[in-house]
Amino acid sequence: MYSDNPIVVCSPTGSGKTVLFELCIIRFLLKSGASHSLYKVVYMAPIKALCNERYQDWKDKFGIFGLRCTELTGDTDLDDFQELQYSNIIFTTPEKWDNLTRKWKDYKSLFQSVRLFMIDEVHLLNDNARGATMEAVVSRMKTVQVAINNEKNKTDNQDMRFIAVSATIPNVDDIAAWLDTGFLPAFGVSLGNEYRPVQLKKVVLGYEPEKKSDFMFDLTLSYKLSGVIRTHSDNKPTLIFCSTRKSVVQAAGILVKDQKIFIDSRQRQRLFSYANSIHDSKLQDCVKHGCGYHHAGLNINDRKRIEEIFSTGDLPVLALSIPYHL
Repeated sequence: MYSDNPIVVCSPTGSGKTVLFELCIIRFLLKSGASHSLYKVVYMAPIKALCNERYQDWKDKFGIFGLRCTELTGDTDLDDFQELQYSNIIFTTPEKWDNLTRKWKDYKSLFQSVRLFMIDEVHLLNDNARGATMEAVVSRMKTVQVAINNEKNKTDNQDMRFIAVSATIPNVDDIAAWLDTGFLPAFGVSLGNEYRPVQLKKVVLGYEPEKKSDFMFDLTLSYKLSGVIRTHSDNKPTLIFCSTRKSVVQAAGILVKDQKIFIDSRQRQRLFSYANSIHDSKLQDCVKHGCGYHHAGLNINDRKRIEEIFSTGDLPVLALSIPYHL
């Protein structure tokens, strides 16, 4: 809150990483003063849903300070990048920002105005599929900043500040050294599970594979879900994380087929009402029977709707693909 050093924080889920981002934005506002409208904050997260979640939250929180928020993801129709010139907080994914930084000279005024660059779920760097994109984006942002400062021939360069957070990254100091821009030293902070607001109880169940096929073994495990849920859920809403979109739909379908999810008559009426607002017919049927599913292949309106339904507590079970921000 009282420094401008780049920071990397590893902290358990629910321990305040989002608040850290918000404090850094407040620091940016206090430091910029009346000229804050001339500068920009970039929030980068690996998945569109996380960008949208932060966008919906912060457009209200920071809108009262006159900050304009803009979402730049695969779910937005923002084709004219010039519109970003009028934004103060930009929410984006590594892939979208990668496209923009490749042509940074065409948008030089945009990149000159970035003063705070926030990276959520920085452990994505270790992801085989998308880690290279995030690494390229951050490295390019550092290079662009140096090039812009050299062009200005300034002696009082004010580099953009990097803030990176994760719940799982082990080498905090290494990431901090990488984010060091040479303007102010970067430092890392690692917090243990004692900072987790709700302690986890871990139960590991082992099953002997009856089939040689991995697919058949995965299918067999899906049929054991209803018993596991009954034993451990304590009749509370339950999340089931699956490795693929196909297994998400498969798990939800098997639970519906088993018909072992208990819902009372009033709850069923509400679920039928919720289901009518969903476009995907298969998802509609699942919700009516007390089980939903969520993955990136769904229509964005259906994704948002199923999140809203689960948050009410009326949907007993939700199967979803493993998100990067876990």
